Amino acid sequence: MKPIFTKILEGSEIATFATKEVCQPFFSTEFHFHSACQMTYIVQSEGKRIIGDSIDSFSTDELTFVGPDLPHVWHNDSSNQDSTDLSRSMALYVEPKLLLEVLGQLFKTHKIEAFLTASKRGLLFRGETKQQLKHKLEQIVHLDYGFKKTILLLEIIELLITTDEYEYLSSPGYTHNYSSMDNEKIDRIFKFVFNNFTKEIPLDQVATLANMSKHSFCRYFKSRTQKTFVQFVNEVRISESCRLITENKLQITNIAFACGFNSLSNFNKIFKSIKGITPSRYRSHIQR
Repeated sequence: MKPIFTKILEGSEIATFATKEVCQPFFSTEFHFHSACQMTYIVQSEGKRIIGDSIDSFSTDELTFVGPDLPHVWHNDSSNQDSTDLSRSMALYVEPKLLLEVLGQLFKTHKIEAFLTASKRGLLFRGETKQQLKHKLEQIVHLDYGFKKTILLLEIIELLITTDEYEYLSSPGYTHNYSSMDNEKIDRIFKFVFNNFTKEIPLDQVATLANMSKHSFCRYFKSRTQKTFVQFVNEVRISESCRLITENKLQITNIAFACGFNSLSNFNKIFKSIKGITPSRYRSHIQR
């Protein structure tokens, strides 16, 4: 999926920030980016998300902050699209240049600037900070534009710039290299992998999907994603395995085959290369 540049705040009553609440059968946005920063709380849903070069599972009660021009998408598992449970999220969008311009007339903004720089890698919040942010996000989403909404925005900004309860998502120095010519082609490839990673994905099949030779496709894919196609598929599979390990309902061997790996030894090797520890050690850590 090529990230489409979007002007998320275009037409808003207040150009500096805007809010959005989503309640629908499944998240339907494409891989995209925009100049606005985006704080998103997943009220109810699960699936796969890409933020920059980070590929992982997401689930209910996740709160992230995506910096300006950082490509991202939340993609529901295909099984969820037939579910009676709606996918729900709340989001706050802030135009960083306008925010700094406005607040710079009142006080020094170096702490905000430092946070915005950090957010270009994407941030995942945890702990008490996440609880406070989601509470304030719920309030600001349900308020009409006005003085109280602006006060809540400032309170959210204060929380963001004073906490260390977050982890980075994308790699240090990540930059994307997508062009307007990539949209339909990359979109088909990503969605195909999301829907088929549990089984073997022949390179011939994906190259044909992209209307390219295998060699040309491999070169093309890596130039756009900064990953080989095999690496991308493995990261999607490992993200799903982490979700299943966290649920603690299946044995490690069953998880390996459920996520598309053809042997336990191969699964253990790739899991450790991506996560830095073995699946068994990962399970013991999350059960502490």
